[in-house]
Amino acid sequence: MQSVSIIIPTRNEALNISKLLNEIMIIMKDKNYEIIVVDDSDDETAAIASILAVEVINGQRKGLGQAIIDGIKAAKKDTVLVMDADGSHNPSSIPELLYPLSHGYDMSIGSRYIKNGKSVGWALKRRIVSRGACLLALPITLVKDATSGFFAFRKEIIKDVKLEASSWKIMLEILLKARPTRICEVPITFKVREFGKSKFNIKQTIAYLKHLILLAFWKYQKFIKFCIVGGTGALETFGITWLLTERFGLWYMASMVFAVAFATISNFTLNTVWTYRLGKSPKDADYEWLAFYKGNIIQKWWKNSIAKTVWSWTDSHVSTLDIGCGSSPIITHYNSNSMGIDGNTEKLKFMIEKCPNVYFSATELWKINNKYQQVLCIEVIEHLSKPQDMVSELARVTKSGGKVIIATPDYSKLLWNLAEKFTPYKEEHITKFTRQSLEKLCRKYNLVPIKYKYVAGCDLVEMFEKA
Repeated sequence: MQSVSIIIPTRNEALNISKLLNEIMIIMKDKNYEIIVVDDSDDETAAIASILAVEVINGQRKGLGQAIIDGIKAAKKDTVLVMDADGSHNPSSIPELLYPLSHGYDMSIGSRYIKNGKSVGWALKRRIVSRGACLLALPITLVKDATSGFFAFRKEIIKDVKLEASSWKIMLEILLKARPTRICEVPITFKVREFGKSKFNIKQTIAYLKHLILLAFWKYQKFIKFCIVGGTGALETFGITWLLTERFGLWYMASMVFAVAFATISNFTLNTVWTYRLGKSPKDADYEWLAFYKGNIIQKWWKNSIAKTVWSWTDSHVSTLDIGCGSSPIITHYNSNSMGIDGNTEKLKFMIEKCPNVYFSATELWKINNKYQQVLCIEVIEHLSKPQDMVSELARVTKSGGKVIIATPDYSKLLWNLAEKFTPYKEEHITKFTRQSLEKLCRKYNLVPIKYKYVAGCDLVEMFEKA
């Protein structure tokens, strides 16, 4: 069941807070939730909130951004929702913001700038400033309302993230630093406050712009690293060419060939271990998920190529079993008749949150025969000392005429023997298949080869049919 911490930063909202809290309590009735008011007021806001049995935290006059951070730190629930106390955010939109998070999304944003979203009662100047701020943030956030103060997210995504209150727009930091993989914008109607005075001023605008610039540098740090690596590659090329030609008398064209080859290998190595390093262990619960969405250029292309091949060969609406699913997003493509299993329980816990419509368990698998129309075994079989046991299971659970798709490196390919040195799983590859040896093994269990495709010319994806 979804549990929610509602964070409300306040400053002199005594005229608004009672109505807001009562409306939230009505809407969240029978739900697992808490309300945390982080208060910096000179009026009776904190007292009113306390009377309504709401947790109140002293904001310590460090600004709106820090108040929200303090509220997030105090949150005890799995999901965090942040909203303003001035009446501009309608509590009736809370269920709509929470709904995507219960269906695999990491973050949802109350947006004024998507279809059916709007602002009511704003002066033209305020509209222009708000729209301009969102347009400035669009290239680095890719969301249409990056300045929204009404948003929700799974608390887990900020577990290892250091949030800094550089401005009042903490959502910007969560968007960029936590790097949520699935984001949903929900249309809301933003209203001007009925009581009290707006805190918007030129000082906040300047703080926002500074914050945006700092986050842009943080966002594009990989590009900056890439440029540095490219620059060192150019220096290496010129330096080695000069050295071999001027000092050792080698023909300049031959020197250039050696220099370019050295710089290419150097750049590739530096970009892999420094620029695009994922910084995760394959045993981490979210490893495959992050490699798919946020790995280095080669990782993302490789993982996506395998997934697209599997998806193009299968039907998302029929019963599917993914054996050794890990935290790969491949299983998210299939419907609720599907099941994913893996030996790493932490990966399964992670995937249950990402894809709650798919069943993750192997408890009853031993009872199942000829059930699934599609069975996937992606980058698993090479890790086994007795792969014949796995192939036997694949055949057992697949319906007659059903599809079995296996992905595994082909060790007959020279390119794989080179690429393997850069893979995190290289020490765990026990059985070294070729396409011929895989097909020979599968035929023993009535799995007939239908078609195959190579990713990067060396990673085999092959489809079989159960005869």
